[in-house]
Amino acid sequence: MEKRNLTPLRNVLVRYLVVCGGGSLVILLVWWGLFMSLIRNGFLLPPVTGARVCSEARDYAATATVETFDPNAIDPLCRYAILQAGTAHVLQTNMTASQLKKARNILTGGRQWVVASYQYYQYVVDMADGARCILQYDYSVPYADPALREVLPDFQTMYILLLILLEVIWLALCTHRTVKVLARETRKLTKATAAIAAQRPEEIEVSGAKVREFAETLRAMQTMGSQLTASLQSQWKLEQQRAEQTAALAHDLKTPLAIITGNADLLAEDENLTEAQKAQIAAMQRAAEKADRYLQTLRTVNTTETSPQEPMQRVQVQEILTRCANDAKLLCENKSIQFVLNNAMENARTIPAQRQALSRALDNILENAVRFTPAGGTITLDAVEEGQEIVFTVTDTGPGFSPEALQKAGRELFTTDAARGQHWGLGLAAARRTAQTHNGTLTVSNGENGGGKVELRVRR
Repeated sequence: MEKRNLTPLRNVLVRYLVVCGGGSLVILLVWWGLFMSLIRNGFLLPPVTGARVCSEARDYAATATVETFDPNAIDPLCRYAILQAGTAHVLQTNMTASQLKKARNILTGGRQWVVASYQYYQYVVDMADGARCILQYDYSVPYADPALREVLPDFQTMYILLLILLEVIWLALCTHRTVKVLARETRKLTKATAAIAAQRPEEIEVSGAKVREFAETLRAMQTMGSQLTASLQSQWKLEQQRAEQTAALAHDLKTPLAIITGNADLLAEDENLTEAQKAQIAAMQRAAEKADRYLQTLRTVNTTETSPQEPMQRVQVQEILTRCANDAKLLCENKSIQFVLNNAMENARTIPAQRQALSRALDNILENAVRFTPAGGTITLDAVEEGQEIVFTVTDTGPGFSPEALQKAGRELFTTDAARGQHWGLGLAAARRTAQTHNGTLTVSNGENGGGKVELRVRR
């Protein structure tokens, strides 16, 4: 039923053209009929009247002389100018300056001039005494009453202006009506767009459209809005699942971490330990403390609650590098990996930073490199100053990042990087957030040797 009531947009435009053209034709016919009626009723003179009286004046002027010429013998509709014999000097005239100028420039009969709504004609007549008489008339429709010609504006000009005004008014009315119809349909599209933006596609009123193309667009927008809403809801569910997965992971790690921490503390109480063993146990305790901090961070991932942000303070770059390098060396020793520190920083260089966050970011990058570097490989940590930035670069001799990992590395819970193994993707994500906090960037790429390369930049 709705489709039968819909009007194609083509019909709307055709109707507009037909109504405009038909109405304009009717106005023209009525205008012309009234014009002819005024001529038949004697209110106006036919347009040939000027030619007729000018022809009569031509016969009179041919027999007259300058002295015998009587202006009253010529109808006022015929203008005249008498020129002295052999010269262009005007002896008598009833022309205006503009009309006289044309008369002087035209000395041959039958020449036509068109000015606005008038057509000017004039004839040159040789008078009996050798003088010349130029007769000029308009091909127009004057008032029949000479008195009206004096007090009323020119009828032909005003009547043509009336026709133009009526046509413009009619076209404006037709256009306004059509624009109103299209504007009503367009407002429905605007409301539909707002409903989609507000994720309320059910508010889109398809039944209210009268034009078929607009109704089809509204139906398409309604479908698109429903699909978009469903997609957003699905994405929200995935976010919820990810948050639950993260919480479960943090909970599962809590128990083994407590066991490791407790055993490390018990081992540290043994008085018979060698210095090397004490160093290893201290490293275990530090690692356990870091893991506990990671768990605290993990609990706040993808939740609305955030932990208090660590304040910015002046920290020594050398201190952070030494701490991270010592932990990385122990990790590398356990996997028979060579660790190299290239520190081009001044020992006293300090930067505004979050101490724990920056250390944790470097630890994450280094641990990620250790995880994917095979035994016998090399991991290098470089620290340099470039302008207003401190650049920390970690390179390894592992398999490098896959194309997918180069695009998605730094996203939380990214686990599909087969080239770099299965992992939760939290380390690089946390490092990326730390870089942003320090007005810097995190860049993941592959080095010249084919291994992975992670560059952390922070503003100093």
